Amino acid sequence: MTDLTFCVAVFGTIVVSAFIYLKSLMKQPSTIPKLYFKESALASHLLKRCRLMNRTFDPPLYLRNAHVQTLLSFILSNTSTKFDREYLQMRDRGIVALDWALHVSVHKKKRCSVLIILPGLTTTAVNVSNLCSLAAHKGYRPVVFNQRGFGNSVLATPKILSNGDPHDFRQVVKYIHSRYPKALVTMVGLGTGCSLLPSYLGEFGSSANICAGVCISACFDSSGKFSKGLQGIYDILYLLALKKALFVHSNSLSKYINFNEVLKCWSFRHFDELVYSKLYNFSTVDDFWDRNNPLRDVDEIAVPLLFINSLDDPFYSKISIPYDLCKYYPHFLMVCTNKGGHCGFIDDPCDVSWAKKLALDYLDTVLEFTNKGHTIKYGNCTDRSTI
Repeated sequence: MTDLTFCVAVFGTIVVSAFIYLKSLMKQPSTIPKLYFKESALASHLLKRCRLMNRTFDPPLYLRNAHVQTLLSFILSNTSTKFDREYLQMRDRGIVALDWALHVSVHKKKRCSVLIILPGLTTTAVNVSNLCSLAAHKGYRPVVFNQRGFGNSVLATPKILSNGDPHDFRQVVKYIHSRYPKALVTMVGLGTGCSLLPSYLGEFGSSANICAGVCISACFDSSGKFSKGLQGIYDILYLLALKKALFVHSNSLSKYINFNEVLKCWSFRHFDELVYSKLYNFSTVDDFWDRNNPLRDVDEIAVPLLFINSLDDPFYSKISIPYDLCKYYPHFLMVCTNKGGHCGFIDDPCDVSWAKKLALDYLDTVLEFTNKGHTIKYGNCTDRSTI
């Protein structure tokens, strides 16, 4: 009897321990994202209208893995949205491409609102087509900006611009305002495309002519972008995509770039040293990174900005997220989730991602705030008749 009791006790302990262990694996941390912001009238309006204090991100169990989220963001992003490509010639005769979303049901607003989408450097308009479709249904006119040489565009000059160089984008914004003189222009950046957004807003400050912006899965620090181990796979995949895009233009760039060395390069730092440092004539890659840091002119940014980040993003370390920015600047707001991967934030594979919905709700709320007569000192959007 004693032996039986002992065996039952041991078996029961094992079962209970296994149950507790499995429950701990399935336990989801708080599904309400952590917010970082400074108290202001705009912040109060955003918290209320966007329901940020109780807006949960709670993906099902099979979608809680960071790598699953990251991979699905590329697989599930394609929809039937079609695009009309428009090429623009820059002052130095370089060419950039704009992909305007077509054949989508646009909800008519009293005022035209243009949404400029900045995709990741190695992706195309197809990868953000579901965002374009949702934006159009909410009354925006979506357009995807492709930097010279990327997004299956041509390279008319021997120059590839980094995401820290906003001068092409400056000309694009001016062109959009000339095409839609009374439009409200907003921006959403995704992944590596985010770097261009604060670079532009910081360099041109109050003359940026942008009403609001959103960065989804931004990488704030180039030097700490990738990690070792399993996460290093993303380093390899991203470098392969960059090399592929670069080799398409090898005839134009061979005078400045040693493509034999690029083939042997398997480090993000080494790639920037061989490519961008040479094209921009920097002596070291650290000098290049300092000059192209997206937050180098953060004090000059005068536009409401939302940052949406996941703490399990495999593209960068969470310690590189500049939380203090949003506690110091009243027009910055950061939303951090525990799960979501890189540009994932998928809680339903059949629907637009949680982050993209939040991004558009945020832009709607900022524009609503200014339409109610509240004054925000950014760009020319306080006096929209002059845009």
